Amino acid sequence: MSSDRLALFFAVNYFAQGMLGIVFEPLSYLLKDGLGLSAGESAGFVAWITAPFLAKPLFGLLTDMVPWGGHRRMPHIALASAVPAVALLGLACLPDYRYWPLLALMTAVNTGVVLSDVVCDGVMVERGKATRTTGFYQAVQIATLYATLVLTGIGGGWLTAHVPMRWIFGLAAAFPALILVSSFFVHDLPSTRPAGQAVGALSALLKERTFWALSLLILFWNFNPFLGTAQFYYQTGALGLGPKFIGLLSTLGGVAGVAGAACYGRLEGRVWSAQAIARGAVWIGAPLSLLYLFYRGPVSAALLTVFFGGVGVFFRLSLMDLAARSCPSYAEATAFAAFMAVFNVSAYASNTLGGKLYDSLAVSFGTYGAASSLMLIGTACTLLCAFFIPAATASRRPDAT
Repeated sequence: MSSDRLALFFAVNYFAQGMLGIVFEPLSYLLKDGLGLSAGESAGFVAWITAPFLAKPLFGLLTDMVPWGGHRRMPHIALASAVPAVALLGLACLPDYRYWPLLALMTAVNTGVVLSDVVCDGVMVERGKATRTTGFYQAVQIATLYATLVLTGIGGGWLTAHVPMRWIFGLAAAFPALILVSSFFVHDLPSTRPAGQAVGALSALLKERTFWALSLLILFWNFNPFLGTAQFYYQTGALGLGPKFIGLLSTLGGVAGVAGAACYGRLEGRVWSAQAIARGAVWIGAPLSLLYLFYRGPVSAALLTVFFGGVGVFFRLSLMDLAARSCPSYAEATAFAAFMAVFNVSAYASNTLGGKLYDSLAVSFGTYGAASSLMLIGTACTLLCAFFIPAATASRRPDAT
């Protein structure tokens, strides 16, 4: 299969996933203003609806070890497109929005997104390792995902201000169809790999020191309790930013993220290795994260969003690339999903902790004091990665079978 067709598969799939993000800024305002939730309560809601992302390895086992109709990938794509479409249509038809129905249906949306993502990543590792193009394919995926922020950022802000929530859910229901369309670009080979081989490959991976070092590196590098719910409440409360400006910030971050992904795809392997960039993510990333302390108004918010949008994606891709190269044959989707689940556990925990700490710290130290405390926690966690970088970036075997 040509690399162009694979790249198109990744681009269409991630475009569809990214465009579902058009509901999240309106959802944040629905939780805050419609349901009257505090920062901590909103963080708890987000924790529940994003729980499927923590179960990524289970979805990986499904696509690696349970073929449907003799195939491991594309039949699962059909299910991945149906679940979020039905859930979003259900949200569009609700007469009003209450906590538990909203939570259940948004969880279903994310379940479909997770399955789609895991299948897509399984194809990326499977085909990318064979041609040493995992970094390039991941750059395509992430660049597309961040490109959608250009649309969902301003679009989400405009929709929040002008369009009823049920119409937003109805609009979003159209995007899962693109996930199904993406399957037409990939020829899914018949499954000839018994589950026993996948289990053996995963068992060998779990015994490797590199696997655990890289997992801990990802966990602490991605842990920043300021980003997420706490940041949203700081933006709207302390800085007085409105939905359109917050949407603009998402768009700026999306443009910067595309640039960061393009730089990684261009420079990795030509100028710097993935290992060297990963070391930079720690030794350069930690002091740079202190720039968040200047997040004091609209101008600084915009500048920092652009800067970290590009640099953050560039560094993040190096960790994802190392993860992809570590995945064994026969269990590509499960192994990569395990690494990505670490990213998600880190984001899940830091967002939940950040929302709850922001509420309590703001009472004693004010909103900026609360926000800056969370920023410093993020910097400290990045510095902790120094303990794991040597083992995580050590030379690794070309494959595991």
